[in-house]
Amino acid sequence: MRSWLLTLVLLPYLFGTLAGQERQENLYVNEANQIFVKADAPIYFFVSPSGQPQNMIMLPSSDSLANPMYFDGDGKHYLVYQSSGQKIRYLVYADGVGPNPYVEVARGLLMKHQNRIYLEPNATFTPKAKDKRSGVKSVYYSLNGEPYKLATNELSPGSNGEFSLRIYAVDNVGNTSDTVAYTLISSPDVTFKVNNIYFETASVNLLPESFEILNQMEDMLKLYPELHVEIKAHADTRGNTDYNLDLSERRAQSVVRYLSGKGISESRLKAVGFGDSQPVNECLKGVQCPDSKHRENRRIEFRFFIPKLMQPTPKLSL
Repeated sequence: MRSWLLTLVLLPYLFGTLAGQERQENLYVNEANQIFVKADAPIYFFVSPSGQPQNMIMLPSSDSLANPMYFDGDGKHYLVYQSSGQKIRYLVYADGVGPNPYVEVARGLLMKHQNRIYLEPNATFTPKAKDKRSGVKSVYYSLNGEPYKLATNELSPGSNGEFSLRIYAVDNVGNTSDTVAYTLISSPDVTFKVNNIYFETASVNLLPESFEILNQMEDMLKLYPELHVEIKAHADTRGNTDYNLDLSERRAQSVVRYLSGKGISESRLKAVGFGDSQPVNECLKGVQCPDSKHRENRRIEFRFFIPKLMQPTPKLSL
């Protein structure tokens, strides 16, 4: 009795030329001999006697949906072929989902916030991807709008600045991921400018609307225990300058109390009030401006840093 091996060959078109597995982008066999095909691609099935891969014949079938067969969606599929009175069962994985790109930072990570990654200037990072089925074949990246390159080595910012990074990946059966965009900020420290922390009028009492962003800051500090934060409170330019300075200092202290009440050590928190001395727009003392402009100046800034790296840093809007 002869034993049979199933050989899968993909034909992109009905009249295409047969090709070996290793040359088929939509077909992949891994080291464990697991068979993966691209979902919804036309697949022809051939069998050959064991040890005679050159003697292939098309797998006979009375099923109108076979040869070519289309695997509808992602998942496991079983094929049964009867030979010499025995049923031979084959497991085929249909892969209909592309990889998930991401950035792996090997050294010098300050923190991550959504798709922003804050790095030390000497940091190293690599564009990578994960794939739950056939595995990742290749990852491509574009830095600052340059043409895409194959990701093979670690990258480094090399200097302070802000960089754009776009990544996509292809799996072993030809599924291509969506392109994911990141912003990399290389600096010894990071400043978030936040306009949606609210206090009662002429008061240091925080309003509930402020808790969402403050809880995000809490999460960052718990996720990155090496980070310290300087809370910098600013007022608009209306009113008495001395009063504005005192109020901003006390409001910064209110934020410190909130975060320390959430379990963040006060040794990692520093409150500083600047009053109306650092407006971010044209609304200087005595200038008539709409309230929307004054609101830009009423802000809290969170300056995250690692003490050993303390240096001046550009301000980044949240």
